[in-house]
Amino acid sequence: MCWSNRNSIFLTKIVLLIFAAGYLAVVLTCPLLTDCFVRLSFSAAGISKWLFAATIYAAAVPVGLLLWELWQLLCDIGLEEIFTGDNVRRLRIISWMCFLAALICLLSMLYYVFWGILSACLFFMGLLIRVIKNTFQEAKELKEEADFTI
Repeated sequence: MCWSNRNSIFLTKIVLLIFAAGYLAVVLTCPLLTDCFVRLSFSAAGISKWLFAATIYAAAVPVGLLLWELWQLLCDIGLEEIFTGDNVRRLRIISWMCFLAALICLLSMLYYVFWGILSACLFFMGLLIRVIKNTFQEAKELKEEADFTI
């Protein structure tokens, strides 16, 4: 079988759907998960499970929007609509959602220091997506110039 861009996009969509299913599972079972975590984790002993639940639910909003925008981006790429204003906007939203989730995790370090690891990863991911967004923006402008040149 020849591996193509179409196959790659299909595989990425499947992985994204699996991730979205995990996201929904965590959101729906959050009180149970946080209760188990606080009971079983030495580092979380004595911390209210509701603090963890509040962090997870607060971060669920930007993560959900991020997943939706990423799905839309993949759909456009599958249609070979790559360097468009919509995709630049989607990448901008994705980067801001990474930064927002990073901020939520950073604030959650007030009660659990290990949120800082996730915060740093999210912040770095937001920066990477921002660089990709800027690249898409430049490519979009070059494409528009080339379209006007005959």
